Amino acid sequence: MGEYQEEKVNDTGRRQQEQFSLLFRQYEHRLYVFACNMVQSELLARDIIQDVFIKLWIKKDDLEEITNIEQYLYFMVRNKVIDVLRKLANDRKLRDEYFRNHQWQENKTIEIVEVKEFQLALAEAISHLPPQRRIIYQLSQINGMSREEIARELQLSPHTVKNQLTAALSTLRKFVSSHLRIF
Repeated sequence: MGEYQEEKVNDTGRRQQEQFSLLFRQYEHRLYVFACNMVQSELLARDIIQDVFIKLWIKKDDLEEITNIEQYLYFMVRNKVIDVLRKLANDRKLRDEYFRNHQWQENKTIEIVEVKEFQLALAEAISHLPPQRRIIYQLSQINGMSREEIARELQLSPHTVKNQLTAALSTLRKFVSSHLRIF
């Protein structure tokens, strides 16, 4: 193969890669949301989108012949979803695994939201503590310092540190439990 032909082949390959990358960036998220709405599973939707783009890469030489790439991609995703759902319907083991994973994802999402709510409520409660009590709480609970270390650091008696820490924890428990239904 001549030098000119090699350059032409390399240019064509580079152009195909750039075109494919552009298509991926442009449509990946929208197709993912579309698939996720259909299968109700983030993990399964990711797999579907990955399979669709792999299939598209295999057909990269034919991309220029496709008149409406967006419609084509949505059609590919819809067909892949149908294939996946057919497999789930026909294979009990796959179906059980899908529903087990789907339930886990829902529970995990709820758990993440609850943790975020707790963290926000706790941060708000800490911000409402009197300044000295807030400092003592943060040194103890966030920095992991002992009462004696805090007393030395702040030049307070260990008894004062203990009382302030006990009061801070009590206030935080009440505040968080009144702001969150789960506690």
